[in-house]
Amino acid sequence: MHIHANKTSGQKSIDKKLFFVIILNIIITLSEIIGGLISGSLALLSDAFHNFSDVFSFVISFVAIKFSKRAKDESKTFGYKRAEILAALFNILTLFAACGYIIYEAVKRFITPQPINAPIMILITVIGLLGNAFSIFIIRKDVKSSINIKSSFLHLLGDTFSSIGVLLVALILLLLPKFYILDQIISILIALYIIKESFSIFFESINILMQGSPKNIEIKKIIKRLLNEKKLNIIDIHHIHLWSLSPDETIFDCHVVINEKNIENINEKIAMINEILVCEFNINHSTIQIETKGHNHSVSCNI
Repeated sequence: MHIHANKTSGQKSIDKKLFFVIILNIIITLSEIIGGLISGSLALLSDAFHNFSDVFSFVISFVAIKFSKRAKDESKTFGYKRAEILAALFNILTLFAACGYIIYEAVKRFITPQPINAPIMILITVIGLLGNAFSIFIIRKDVKSSINIKSSFLHLLGDTFSSIGVLLVALILLLLPKFYILDQIISILIALYIIKESFSIFFESINILMQGSPKNIEIKKIIKRLLNEKKLNIIDIHHIHLWSLSPDETIFDCHVVINEKNIENINEKIAMINEILVCEFNINHSTIQIETKGHNHSVSCNI
């Protein structure tokens, strides 16, 4: 009997933790937006947009976990995991627009400086910083459970550091009230940092939607490994397709040519190929077609 190789996760659900972190960071984001508008700090507003990216990132993870529990059906034979990629792409495009606006406003303020209320800026930033630190504490043990959680965690960590930068600016402005230019400088730096961090997610999302091969897996290495396995007696491998369904699920299919003399024990050969793909290349979904050298790939419909 042929046994299909699949990776399953025994991780406990972290739905409640994510939901709590989402609510907490929504409160932080709203307080930073209100505080930024009242204090006149563009740096605080840019940090709010950064924190908003954290919120959206956690929402993506939350929705992805919910959707991953849905069974595939006739209309979605691969399930609903691509929804997370579409949401991530939308998130990144929104962030690009927000960062562009922050940079535009910062340049305008270089020409026409505006006064900043440093005490309010300090109060709101401290609240945001404590909220981010608490969020990190809540999910710190679940980072290894999912690439989505890890991505969101890194966003949250980055926002914590940017909040520290905003707090330093506020403290300096408390001592040097006329040094408004520092607020614009830190705003641009935060915006550029968000854009830099977002580009990797943007290109990864595009690559997945275009059914591109994962960057961490080389097709040549897979072919070489399978051809060098003496127990398989493989002559050739062709019709190869390798693509990502989601960041943590890779799909591989190919035609494997073996000698007619070695046609016996096909199930064992397929099981060995699947084991190599799962254990050595982290490919958890594969379709292997075994054929002999004389196999004709041309198809005609004589109906």
